[in-house]
Amino acid sequence: MERNLPIKFFQKRTNDERNTEGGGSSSIPKWFNEDIVPQKAELFMQTLNAISGDILEKRKNGNYLPTVVKLKLNNDALAKTYRKEIAKVFNTQKINIIGLNYIDEVLVKIEDGKEVEKINKKISVAQKASGSQSLKIGIDAIEEIEEFVPEIEINFEDIEDEALKVKLFNYGDSELNLMAIRSFEKFCKERNISFKRTLYSADLNIFKVQNITADNFDELTEFSAVQLITEMPKYYVTLDELQGDNTIEIKTPEEDKDYPIIGVLDSGIANIPHLKPWILEETFSKYHEDDIDKAHGTAVSGIIIYGDELEEENYTGFRGAKLFEAIVFPNNTTQGLSEDELIENIREAISENNHIKIWNLSLGTNKEADTAEFSDFGKALDEIQDESNVLICKSAGNCSNFKENKPRSRISQSADTVRGLVVGSIAKNKNATDLSEKNHSSPFSRIGSGPAFLIKPDLSHIGGNAGLDENNVLILNPVYTFSKTGERKGVVGTSFSTPRISSILSGIDNLLSGDFNPLLLKALTIHSSKYPEEMKMTIDEKLKHVGFGIPSNIQDILFNQPNEITLILQDNLEKGSFIEILDFPYPQSMIDDDGYFYGEISLTLVTSPILDSSNAAEYCQSNIDVMFGSYDVKKDRDTSKATVINPIGKEGAQNLLSQNLYSKTAIKNFESAYNKERVLVAYGKKFQPVKKWSINLDEFTPTNKEKFLQNPKNWFLKVEGLFREFIETKSDAQRISPSQEFCLIITIKDTKKEGHIYNEVTQLLDANNFVHQNIKLRQDVRVQLKN
Repeated sequence: MERNLPIKFFQKRTNDERNTEGGGSSSIPKWFNEDIVPQKAELFMQTLNAISGDILEKRKNGNYLPTVVKLKLNNDALAKTYRKEIAKVFNTQKINIIGLNYIDEVLVKIEDGKEVEKINKKISVAQKASGSQSLKIGIDAIEEIEEFVPEIEINFEDIEDEALKVKLFNYGDSELNLMAIRSFEKFCKERNISFKRTLYSADLNIFKVQNITADNFDELTEFSAVQLITEMPKYYVTLDELQGDNTIEIKTPEEDKDYPIIGVLDSGIANIPHLKPWILEETFSKYHEDDIDKAHGTAVSGIIIYGDELEEENYTGFRGAKLFEAIVFPNNTTQGLSEDELIENIREAISENNHIKIWNLSLGTNKEADTAEFSDFGKALDEIQDESNVLICKSAGNCSNFKENKPRSRISQSADTVRGLVVGSIAKNKNATDLSEKNHSSPFSRIGSGPAFLIKPDLSHIGGNAGLDENNVLILNPVYTFSKTGERKGVVGTSFSTPRISSILSGIDNLLSGDFNPLLLKALTIHSSKYPEEMKMTIDEKLKHVGFGIPSNIQDILFNQPNEITLILQDNLEKGSFIEILDFPYPQSMIDDDGYFYGEISLTLVTSPILDSSNAAEYCQSNIDVMFGSYDVKKDRDTSKATVINPIGKEGAQNLLSQNLYSKTAIKNFESAYNKERVLVAYGKKFQPVKKWSINLDEFTPTNKEKFLQNPKNWFLKVEGLFREFIETKSDAQRISPSQEFCLIITIKDTKKEGHIYNEVTQLLDANNFVHQNIKLRQDVRVQLKN
């Protein structure tokens, strides 16, 4: 069936806008024990009084920096609701809560003794029988209070010869932050400590410190504003390669054709015959030629331009791009490249060339991402992408644990970027010595999840296979590219799966008319992704190993067949509102002979959550939930009730994205043809910037089919936002309303291929007064398609 019908945008109507209604549970939490609150309150006031005495001593010594205390929370009191109660205790006229440490420690700044008095006054009120229950719950949610001691993560003994990374607190107050920075610089100068303020992101106050004595280090650990001291991470480029023997025809750009540009953040691109016609004259580099080795960047670039030809597959459908050489990594040395310098290079390369919108970053670290705290590198990449409105395609990272038969490492630090697309590697095939099966995650490819259960990698593509022979010697089963001297060679690694995704993103963007839209590009690519049929495993295992799978090629992503339609809803959700479409245009022709609705439905949600660097596992401060399903009838609602605002509701509604509606036998049937499409995930309360569901209504249990799919039924779509307490409080103080942008893509497919669904849904959009339009393609692309 021909695929030439363009996918469509549609807009919500005015009557689809809803206001969030009050209500919710006001019941007392089960863990709350009012009897122990007076005892806890007394203990907490004693602790705070002692801290007040320490603050007084600091003032006598000319130290006006705030003291930070750590509230260790009851494990049952980690929910957003109870965080509000804690804030009521510690926030005065100022916002004193400055963030999270891990998932169960709240950080509070105390500027002076007066703040202690105000906080203690609230706590003392909770000791009384008549005291506010909200305050009492806030106090009982805390297990203990103690003054914060800097975290130290250093593995070497000889401190004087190493570079340290020192992170200062972000107090959420520009004046206090500036005071801390000045005080720290003065501290270093007085002790002849070499220091440099780095720029990871605007919210991170990080210094690189060198030439520090053991005595000075002890003093550093007692400096009031220090939150964390670690060794400065270093980065290396490795390249496992084999020589190849086939020749590849040289491609040259067509005259008068407008090609996209891909920025290659790497070690440089050699002017070999295959790549020279594609490399732009303008480059970025901060290194002398003697300090540059272009082998790795050349191999990455070879796959961008010749990836399909080298593998003799139509993986991407990419027709070429101009390459911008951004040398952010010098020749490998025994010292490596420090993290702050690499980030500085990346930031400078992108900010100076932000007309380039797609950037490939096939570099990383061997340090594993934390399970709770997002890395500073990842946060820096997020800010760089926001500031320059670009999209970075980032490798998930490699590990060599398979050589020792150890479990694979999780994704590397920097691959926990929220804004970027992170790419893992899949094995194209399997040889006798290979460890991974065909079309499974490569043995060296790092796996998920990221911090706070973040789904990473996002996607995967072909990056090679590997194993050991009987003598324990490494044997590679590579993908192919070029050496820096122009020969065809074999390589393995996530470095070489990543450029295939960069090619797809760039190719899509080049076909589209209008402003650069990173949310749309991410959503389209992830929405098109499928799992190889060889991956016969649970969806949790698939997500952990390869993310949402392998995307389709460029042409298949933008066009439908007649028996399907893809609809895109891109909008912005403000706090206090949600979208509810009660006339969703599900095709009425997709009802089987027994009177039940059928079909395959895929939904992909990509959001741009509010991010806050101070909040550890709660770095993502906003979330969006999607519900899609059937209902019986619309109903009028009684708006005279205090908790009812929206006049129209629905009766007999059921969200069809819920796992428990589907046959467990069908879900576990890995031999099913739908196994490579199915994505049924209970995202629960996890704040996930990317969510995807792919369901087949034929897999409903008979009982649920009877309840929720028997004609007549109406169809609804609901999109609702959620914001964490920290960002709500911060936004209130700034007198702004928090919001988050999202892109939601929905594909409905007639599995029986009996109807012209594309036309039918288009007519339903018109009948229900939706504004809709085909995705806008550039004029020259439309002409090519027409011809």
